[in-house]
Amino acid sequence: MAMIDAMTERELPSLTHLQGSLIILLTGIGFSFGGLAFRSVDIGSWEYLFFRGLGMGGVAVAVLGFRYRGRLADLTNRVEQSHVVAGLLLGGMNMLFIVSLSFASVAFVLILQTLAPLTAAYFSWLILKERPSASVLIATSISLVGVVVMVGGSIAQDFSPYGLMAILIPIGFGLYTTLIRSTQRIDAMVPLAVAALSLLLIGVVSVLLAGGFDATVQDAAIGIFAGSVLLAVPLSAFNIAQRVVPASESSLLIMTEVVLAPLWVWLFVGETASSTTILGGAIIMAAVVWVTLTRVPRKGRRPITTRG
Repeated sequence: MAMIDAMTERELPSLTHLQGSLIILLTGIGFSFGGLAFRSVDIGSWEYLFFRGLGMGGVAVAVLGFRYRGRLADLTNRVEQSHVVAGLLLGGMNMLFIVSLSFASVAFVLILQTLAPLTAAYFSWLILKERPSASVLIATSISLVGVVVMVGGSIAQDFSPYGLMAILIPIGFGLYTTLIRSTQRIDAMVPLAVAALSLLLIGVVSVLLAGGFDATVQDAAIGIFAGSVLLAVPLSAFNIAQRVVPASESSLLIMTEVVLAPLWVWLFVGETASSTTILGGAIIMAAVVWVTLTRVPRKGRRPITTRG
């Protein structure tokens, strides 16, 4: 066991709090293109989820195969129950996100995700006994003001009872970030592999029950690209960075997705982004930037490694 832990320490990078925060900010930017990718295809939600899962699984299998070539037992010995639960949560959030987009705009679905810092703070307190810092609480309060501004301009036109299923996403994400942070030994790709498998199984069953696949090569390529480049790659970086950034803070930093996603669909596919959506997004972004700058560890503090 000590040999495995030592090997993991060499394989995973050592990050400072600021580096981890910047990685999570970039992760949110990568995620923000997910809504645009779905709006760019002409297939159903479940068929798209299948190809998205295929892309995610391809990255996970490739990286795990390279990292653990010739020593599969090392990987299986390090998998914890929390990895599996986190992977199932990740798969479920992916399904909810894509299905919700069939009933509501990108802006509306993502507005609900701004509850993630609150749910992350709750689960971190419940499971890890972590209390969010004063700066995180202040930034979360500011971001909620931005949410109110965004909702004020879009709730009437975007409201859909089915779209409200997206409110389960921030609950799942809060628990997901807490589980990732709670694990003592983690490979960033394990939850991705579990999530990909769940998407592939549920996706293929749903598509076959609905009459079979009907995607063009372009639609399939966009789905695979979304699952690999826009999801698996940034999410694996997030899983590593999450080890040095508290869950309540990381779910606030990743709100770059909420701010940018409505902008992309407005620019490229003409999905309306109201002035209040833009103003609210600017308020949220200001809160995210502020908490990033104010949470830089004091000079002389030892850098935190991926082992905590």
